[in-house]
Amino acid sequence: MFRPPYGETNSTLKAVEAQFGLTEVLWSVDSQDWNGASTAQIVQAASNLQAGGVILMHDGYQTTINAIPQIVANLKSRGLCTGMISPSTGRAVAPTDTPPGTTTTTTPPPAGSCTATYRTTQQWGDRFNGEVTITAGSSAITSWTATVTVTAPQRVSATWNGTPSWDSSGNVMTMKPNGNGSLAAGASTTFGFTVMANGQWANPTVSCRTP
Repeated sequence: MFRPPYGETNSTLKAVEAQFGLTEVLWSVDSQDWNGASTAQIVQAASNLQAGGVILMHDGYQTTINAIPQIVANLKSRGLCTGMISPSTGRAVAPTDTPPGTTTTTTPPPAGSCTATYRTTQQWGDRFNGEVTITAGSSAITSWTATVTVTAPQRVSATWNGTPSWDSSGNVMTMKPNGNGSLAAGASTTFGFTVMANGQWANPTVSCRTP
């Protein structure tokens, strides 16, 4: 993500941002703290925030620090909350127990097979954690093999609960269970991994097969 200094942007800057895979972040409300606004004035400016909005403030001003508790109280009174900046839209999104990017499987797996379901569990400014759930079909399976494909220039930097290998491109990871991969009919297990985004925030694609 990239916030243009002073909020000044144009088509040339946007083109450069696109080359580096950056999402431009601007604000919808200017607190004017940089212009000598008082705590009361900053709080008043924040009262104009709407869902998805971003307010420009600077932590170097005591007036801004003093305004934070009142701003949070005002947001709460209007059914709003502080959140995070979406790396895909540059707008604010609320925290959630079901992070954006969660996908679900709607077709029941056939007998003797497995399905893979992906969800994003955590996200930071440069990386995110993904979790894959492997579910057996209507019959028990003795093992499974999952394929995870990331979008370049993403790279998987860490894994857990499985034994990974990669193709020559480094974009396709094959994950096999650690030890016994048996699953009873309808049972499931999970493995996880960390993806360094490198400016690309697309969700990995996943699949599962039985050996």
